[in-house]
Amino acid sequence: MKKNNKKTLVFSGIILIIFMSLMIYSLKQDPNFNPSQLVGKEAPSFVAEDTNGRNINTKDIFLKDNWVVLNFWSSFCVVCRSEAPEIENFYKTVTLNSDNIKKPTFISINIQDDKKSILEWQQNYGQTFAVLQDTKGLISVRYGVTGTPETFFIDPNGIVRYRIAGQISKNLIFNFISWLEKNPSATQEEVTQALKTVRSNS
Repeated sequence: MKKNNKKTLVFSGIILIIFMSLMIYSLKQDPNFNPSQLVGKEAPSFVAEDTNGRNINTKDIFLKDNWVVLNFWSSFCVVCRSEAPEIENFYKTVTLNSDNIKKPTFISINIQDDKKSILEWQQNYGQTFAVLQDTKGLISVRYGVTGTPETFFIDPNGIVRYRIAGQISKNLIFNFISWLEKNPSATQEEVTQALKTVRSNS
């Protein structure tokens, strides 16, 4: 009986060590090394109501010969709090700057918060843009969102070029789009490595 108990303890200990090793390995991995299944495919279109009460159809936004930055977030996301001021900074840059350079279109999508919570969040962080409401989480499911924040970069042809899992900044968005434009044939591995460089320089 004692021998069997000892074997069971040893076996359980080995399983625990393997499990902990896998957990530590996973935590050390950049989530962007697991690319979205949408990369290289046409961005799924959808219709959703924004916080101004308007129905927005992304078919009217995609394929307009400019980049689209699609940012998913939620109020329970800790990282989204530090990202929020950068998102507003980016939005103001692309909407208030009056030069003739084509700028990305920005779409903010909240997952499952009610309108009151979204507006309170925006007031707290000084955000001035309308937010699309994914109240049932169906849009995030179509995009394969596994956590927030996640940001999708959609090119002027309506193709998803990359998904960034984690926090972004205004400079990162502009610099990353610039890199993607210059390297249209880059592999996902090359883009992920480039993102590291862009992030460190942004």
